[in-house]
Amino acid sequence: MYLVLIMVAPKVVSMSRFIAAMDHSGGSTGGVLERYEQEYTEDTKMEKVHAMRLRMVNSPDFNDKNIWGAILYSDTVERGMVPLLKAKGIEAFLKVDSGCRPDGTLKEFELAPMIGYAVREGCYGTKMRSIVKHSDTVKLVVNQQFSKAKRIFDAGLMPIVEPEVPIDSSKKEVIERHLVSYLKTALQDYDGKCILKLTPPEETNLYSDLVNHPKVEKVVFLSGGYSTNEACNRLGLNDNVTASFSRALSEGLTHGQTMFEFNAKISSNIKMISNAGS
Repeated sequence: MYLVLIMVAPKVVSMSRFIAAMDHSGGSTGGVLERYEQEYTEDTKMEKVHAMRLRMVNSPDFNDKNIWGAILYSDTVERGMVPLLKAKGIEAFLKVDSGCRPDGTLKEFELAPMIGYAVREGCYGTKMRSIVKHSDTVKLVVNQQFSKAKRIFDAGLMPIVEPEVPIDSSKKEVIERHLVSYLKTALQDYDGKCILKLTPPEETNLYSDLVNHPKVEKVVFLSGGYSTNEACNRLGLNDNVTASFSRALSEGLTHGQTMFEFNAKISSNIKMISNAGS
């Protein structure tokens, strides 16, 4: 009789490097500082939010073991954030859009100067955000995004295409089904690669075909106003996606925290997000 030993491999906890979204523009910075419990004026708000971002980036667990990219607003790039990120092994993405029209499509903006600026500053890629409010605007939003993504990719940059579906939309699930269909169609005609930044879907693994698409470098989920716990739970339900969180990353951080308190809180957020991805 032979004794057969069966070696059972220990369960591996999935750790996923994610993209930190730190690209709040002038219009949304006030809300960030209010959650951070930081007083500000219109003249000082960009300086104040930059100081907050520096605290985040300089925290010990904000490193290339947990984070592989950070999306930045141009003001943050101008203040020297890209070299700081690169020193930590983290790639920079530049927000190039100028916001959305009332219908959720991109406002007109000069793309060429933004591409040139991203290249000169050593950014790895760019990001554009649209908002998909209705099913009948999905095609317009997607086509607009990919027409600009092609120019960005041809310049040697990796475009993040972000057609966000609002989490409070009463038609969220319907819009998401239309979105995945139009994204597949757009990718057929797209000559390049991209990263897709999407709202966590109501249907688990709705975007699996996009995750496995040869023209998609990665699919990342935005937090969209969900709490850190909820955003991570929704992320964890879907296979082979990672995060690109903003509010969920900075949740619980305040101006008055000591260095120890601040670092402990952002470390907790980072580890939760990293563990949730796959």
